[in-house]
Amino acid sequence: MDPRESIVYQIWPRSFYDTDGDGIGDLPGVTAKLDYLHELGIDTIWLSPIFPSPNNDYGYDISDYRSVNPEFGTMADFDKLVAEAKVRNIKILLDLVPNHTSDQHAWFRQAIADPSSKYRDYYIFRKGKNGGAPNNWMSFFGGSSWTKDEKSAEYYLTSFTPQQCDLNWENPALRADMYDMMRFWMDKGIGGFRIDVVNLLKKPAGLPDKNPEKRGLQFPGKLITAQSGIHDILREMNEEVFAKYPGCMTVGEGCLVGIDDEP
Repeated sequence: MDPRESIVYQIWPRSFYDTDGDGIGDLPGVTAKLDYLHELGIDTIWLSPIFPSPNNDYGYDISDYRSVNPEFGTMADFDKLVAEAKVRNIKILLDLVPNHTSDQHAWFRQAIADPSSKYRDYYIFRKGKNGGAPNNWMSFFGGSSWTKDEKSAEYYLTSFTPQQCDLNWENPALRADMYDMMRFWMDKGIGGFRIDVVNLLKKPAGLPDKNPEKRGLQFPGKLITAQSGIHDILREMNEEVFAKYPGCMTVGEGCLVGIDDEP
């Protein structure tokens, strides 16, 4: 089947079906309802984030890209879900967040602990200017897009909450690690990914102010949502991951852009 003709059912695992009585939905709960879902006629399940997370943004602040949040079960539970779904010709899409990690991710913790670590360049650190943040960008959730590292006095980019640290997709090592992680999940038999805010991965050179003539914070808008270089990143992602798995399905969330917008 052409993935573009798939019938997709989104599941928010936390509130879907609880099998162990702890008040939180779980992966065994999804497995338990596969026959019901199959009867609905769906062929793809989009699982909202199941990765470990401090839940500052409902799982969209990932602290480990290669594990399952213990609240939802174990990796064995996940593997069983994928296998049982496959029996029913249902694909599993994982909700991947490549623009940022939680500040509890091992990469970021090393970046903060040691400014000379290779992981420092996995994120976007900058010196402040005029006694404040590096530029006047406002975050998606309000306030500055920058959070200060008191240890080094530098700032790091946090386009959403202060606990969600933007990754530096200009770094080839970061990209290689992300592609390796994506292949890890594809090798487990998933059908593909729904990719969160995928159009934000390319940041403008120099990270300039938005409307510098105006006072106060300014929402950066197309400075970060419509950079032309995003297509280079997506082509590389396709070559390194998706093209290696025939039939793979991907859905990209284009943040604040319409179908007719061209970067």
